[in-house]
Amino acid sequence: MTQRISIDPITRLEGHGKIEIFLDEKGNVANSYFQIPELRGFERFVVGRPIEEMPSLTNRICGVCPEAHHMAASKAADAVYHVGPAAHGKAAPRNALFRILLHRPHHALLRAGRDRTL
Repeated sequence: MTQRISIDPITRLEGHGKIEIFLDEKGNVANSYFQIPELRGFERFVVGRPIEEMPSLTNRICGVCPEAHHMAASKAADAVYHVGPAAHGKAAPRNALFRILLHRPHHALLRAGRDRTL
């Protein structure tokens, strides 16, 4: 018999979401789902726009993590053109994300950290 664990709602994102985890008979994770059911419509802002504009447009959508959206859009553009960063250029995005944690430690503690009960 499998066990189902639901975390609903997820409170650390803007909007609604839930996580469902399915465990097998031994208690190991058999499958998991992350669901964001609502359509926020941000995708409509970029339809028909050049791919080169995506990093500068998508990072303005979210005020919590614009750097992450910028990097995701840049990676998507790289995938469209079938290119990637040079070997020495792979460290820059990792360093940029690390700088976010240094610049805004509250983001890591409040949005990405563990839940705490006071």
